[in-house]
Order: sequence, then C-alpha cells, then structure tokens
Amino acid sequence: MLRNLSCIACALVWLICCGCQAVPISTLTQMSGEALQGETTPQTSETASRTERTSPFNERANQLVDQALQHYSQGELQQARSLLASAREIDPGHIGTFEIEAQLSYDMGDRKQFLQSLRAIRAASPQDAAKQSAIGTLFFQAGQTQEGIACLKRAIALKPHEENYSLKLAAFLEQTSRTDEAHEVLLRALHKTPGSKRLPIALGRVCEVNQQWSEASIYYAMVINHLPENHVWRKHRARCLYHAGKYQEAFEQFSICQEADRELLSLSEKIAFGDTALRLGDLEKAQQLFDEISAAHQHQLLHVEVLRGLCAINRGQTTDAKAIIATARKKWPADPTLLEVAALLPAQQTAVR
Repeated sequence: MLRNLSCIACALVWLICCGCQAVPISTLTQMSGEALQGETTPQTSETASRTERTSPFNERANQLVDQALQHYSQGELQQARSLLASAREIDPGHIGTFEIEAQLSYDMGDRKQFLQSLRAIRAASPQDAAKQSAIGTLFFQAGQTQEGIACLKRAIALKPHEENYSLKLAAFLEQTSRTDEAHEVLLRALHKTPGSKRLPIALGRVCEVNQQWSEASIYYAMVINHLPENHVWRKHRARCLYHAGKYQEAFEQFSICQEADRELLSLSEKIAFGDTALRLGDLEKAQQLFDEISAAHQHQLLHVEVLRGLCAINRGQTTDAKAIIATARKKWPADPTLLEVAALLPAQQTAVR
C-alpha cells in the first residue's frame, strides 16, 4: 500500500517550506495540490482563539515545532518526531504537530501513523472546508476511499456553493466506477450553482461514460451556451447526438465544427459525420468525407472503403464504385462485407475481367 502514497509526497512537502508559526497552518488546499482560485478559508473561532494565545505554554509548543522542522530539514526524522511529541504534550490541539507528523510518517514509511495524523487533522478542523477537502484528497490517494468521501462531503456541507469540492468528489467517485453517485453529486451542485461552466462539462462526461447520450448532449448544449466559440464541446455534443440517433442535429453540429476548424474532428468523429450524412441521404457530403478519410489513411480502413463503395453505388457512379471495391478486394479478398457490396453493382460492372 505504501506504493499508493507516491502521489502524496509532493502534496505534503509544502509543510516543510512554510514552517509552523503561532498561527496554525490553514491552507491544506496547497498541500493537496488543489490550487483552487478564489478559495479562502474563513477564520473560525477556534483558529482565532489559537492565534491570539500568548500563553508561555503555547509559545513553548511553537518553539518545539520550529525545532522539529529544523531537524526534519536536516534529515533527522526521529529527533523531529520526538520534538513534536513534546509539543503535543504541551498543546494537545496544536494542529501544526499533526500536519508535520503526517509528513514525517510518510517519509519514514509509517502508513499507520500517517493515516492517524490525517484523522487528527480532520478531527481538529471540523469547520474548515478547505482542509476537509485537502485531507479527503489525501485519504483517497492513500486508498481510504470511505474516509475521503466523508471529508469531501463535509467540505460540501460547509460550503455548498463551492463547486470545486463537488467536482473533486465526483472525479474520485468516477475513478472508483461509482458513476451514478458522481452524477448525483454533480447534479445537486448544479442546482445550487446554475451558472457554472464546469459542472455541465463534468455532467456531460459522466453521462457519456454511462452512454446516456441524449442527456449528455443537453449538458454540452449548456456548455455551448456559455462558450459558443469553443467548438471542442460542440463536437462532444455532436458525437452524443449521433449516438442518440438524432442525426439531423448531429449533422448540423458536425458541420459547424468542420467549418470552424477542419482538423478539429477525430477519425471516429469524421466517420460518424460521414455516416450521419449517409443516413440523411446527403450522399455527396458523405462521399466527400469518406474520400478524405480514405486518402488521409492511404485506403487502409476497410469499413471506410465499404462506405465509400456504398456511397458511389447509391449516387449511380458505378465506375467509381467498381474501382473502390476492386482496390479494396486486393487487400481484403475474402471479406464478406466487400463481397456483399460488390453484389450490389450492376451485372455488367461485375463481369470477370
């Protein structure tokens, strides 16, 4: 399990750079690498009272923590841990001792103590949404999924309009194949922040994973309303419309994407675009798209050659169809689909040469 903690080292090393002063460390957001813009941690009565302490006992605890940091920076981990234990005897609630202890435990390979330190930080910061979110991330990375979920749910409860917490929880749920739960989390967040630009994107992606194509297309439409010039999300919507069988709408969205940037569509999206045109009876457009794909891939895609042949046959271009099918049969002589397409040619076109 220690191998699973590799992502956590860079998150916790922030503690070493910042040191531990009289004011408790209150930005575990940086610890976990969140870097969420505009997110601030309100000062609670707990942190305010701790900041205002002038007790010599508290000052002594801070001195011990500072010394522990110095020993840590010199690689003297056991001495640092001993000093932290002394600081905690003086001030059992000194959150800085827990945060540094977490880093020490990680460096010393003590997974049990590492998790205990995270739990202590969590318990000491019940009203700190940013810290609950950060600790939740570390729990997830350490394989403690349920504790991670609990921390992030607490962060969401404290700040229900902060979409970053919901996005993070949904991402972790999706990683553990709990996509239905992720969808619920994101939907609740969207109801609280209906003007969000990122939540519809996340919802669209979750719906794509669940193959809920029509619903996904609705969320991507919301994104396009916010970002009409961003055709990346437009092509996502076009793809979902295609899979949902809404070919006319899909054709319109694919067309806008291609007009904006001819290199925007992927191979699969170009094929879907061509198939959409074929289904709508726009044989000329379908032929053009399949011919472009075929040329770009040096006639190496069997299904594209089949579609090219079908387009040519339906357009009455039997000479072109014959050439397409003959070339393809040299590469795939026994393919049954090609034989079926060849059988569709007029008899005089299929005569033995």
